[in-house]
Amino acid sequence: MSASKKSTDATPVVSMHWFRKGLRLHDNPALLHALSLANDDTITEGGGQIYPVYIVDPNSYQLLKCSVMRAKFVLECIQDLHDSLKECGSRLYVVTGDPVTVLPQLWEEWGVTHMTNELDETGEPYAVERDASVRKAAKEAGVEVMEFATETLRPLGNVTGGYVANVGGLASNVPGTMASFQKLLSRIDRGNVPLPVDAPSKNDFPKNQSDNTNNDDDNDKYLPLEHPWEIPWPRGYERDEIGPVWNRKDCLDKSLSPIAKGGETLALERLQKTVSARPDWTASFEKPKTSCTEVSSPSTTVLSPYLSLGCLSPRTAWHAVADANKRASSKTNRSKPPVSLHGQLLWRDFNNLMSHSANAQFPGSWGRMEDNPYCRDVPWSSDAKLLAAWKGGRTGYPWIDACMAQLRTEGWIHHLGRHAVACFLTRGDLWQSWEVGADHFEGELLDADYALNNFNWLWLSCSGFFYQYFRCYSPVVFQKKNDPNGDYIRKWVPELANLPAKHIYEPWKANISILNTAGVKLGKNYPRPIVDHAFVSKENMNKMSLAYDMHKDKQAASKKNGKKSASSGSAKAPPKKKAKKQMKLK
Repeated sequence: MSASKKSTDATPVVSMHWFRKGLRLHDNPALLHALSLANDDTITEGGGQIYPVYIVDPNSYQLLKCSVMRAKFVLECIQDLHDSLKECGSRLYVVTGDPVTVLPQLWEEWGVTHMTNELDETGEPYAVERDASVRKAAKEAGVEVMEFATETLRPLGNVTGGYVANVGGLASNVPGTMASFQKLLSRIDRGNVPLPVDAPSKNDFPKNQSDNTNNDDDNDKYLPLEHPWEIPWPRGYERDEIGPVWNRKDCLDKSLSPIAKGGETLALERLQKTVSARPDWTASFEKPKTSCTEVSSPSTTVLSPYLSLGCLSPRTAWHAVADANKRASSKTNRSKPPVSLHGQLLWRDFNNLMSHSANAQFPGSWGRMEDNPYCRDVPWSSDAKLLAAWKGGRTGYPWIDACMAQLRTEGWIHHLGRHAVACFLTRGDLWQSWEVGADHFEGELLDADYALNNFNWLWLSCSGFFYQYFRCYSPVVFQKKNDPNGDYIRKWVPELANLPAKHIYEPWKANISILNTAGVKLGKNYPRPIVDHAFVSKENMNKMSLAYDMHKDKQAASKKNGKKSASSGSAKAPPKKKAKKQMKLK
């Protein structure tokens, strides 16, 4: 892509691989291509050079809104990548700033002729703008840019083997349900997922690379950052425009205990430990049956933070699961998508495809309600106090508050916990927009992902893809059967640790003597419920019913006028008959 600058005898090949989200050596075709160019004796006698580069860009999705824990996680990934490249006789060159400014400076300094990178196919707005500007700068500089679609199991777009290419080449034609997506996948090469490519070894790097690296004048320059506070402030943003905002003291907060440390090395170790080493567990895995109230160790793989930054290739994960399934006992009941581990990777591709489709139709629409072809317009309220209580885990509902405390401390919550707090904020109780919930999760989650995060909030708020708004997660009943003693609450809401099991989910129902004995003072060291779930959940169900009727009328009017509504995408339509009785997910 872009203008090419063919090397001559006087102009040796100098290739650059720009690491963005694919922070790994394994299954990295873009990196391998950069290496092949640098090693091609037919282009440059004796081989050329390669510069692996990472730009710490504070305006990127990964860093613009991030907690201290995710900032540390990103830096750990960078350091691990640097260490792995050093073992190959190379290194990672780390620069801070705007890629549009930084890259041309590096191209000129090092005489770069070719650059490779992993393609962002989701249509995330900043990435689209950044990459367009970089391509333009590369064309002007005569640097040939080659991009590789390796973020998902298969390319998303209208390319060979891509999802869009197999629905007629139009992004608006992609399936809007998981079931139809699975059928689409099965039609592409009979459902086979391409094998991952091996990581390069020291022998794959240019023969003269090691000597040059050891004698490099830049050995003390372009080193990985050691601390999150070294990350520059985002360009063009004021303090109140981003969040979370933190300082050096926050970076040293020992109460924070992220559920995972960053880096490809740990990603592959976790894959081995949780998947490859447990074939029977892997083959029988069913996501809905995993526990969201474990207090000792997670009941799932916790590979999502590594997938989100590309420390782990989805194709590598897919084939590790396939291998484990083959080795499982014949007596093991094998699960199937969408609940199996393979199913989780399919959900990931489906979410990415929905993001790609939405942004192809209406650029930038995926992260918002306006113009989003997969989102129903819902007139949400906006209450700063309710939102603050939810964010701070001070809703007065212990199960909800425990989940938010875990998010704040570990940067992660089990998917059922995410379901519960998202439903509570939106259609279940507080009637706040899914956009503000997604924004908060984007800042706090270690596994924050533009495509997946927005998809989950659309689904859980019944704004898109899932429309059974009469099915409501109870903030009380939902987890009682799984954790009757409330051990999860006792860990994450220590103010309530001494309450008897009978009252751990509903402390407001305990009499004053029980509360005093447990050291609980409602309204002081633990809040009273900020809403009455029994009342507001029914009220909100009626609001959602009305919103659906209004959406239906809007679609009918658009059809009559011959105009396509932005929210008339291919996602499954809401139920025609409204349920009158609310159902609680128990």
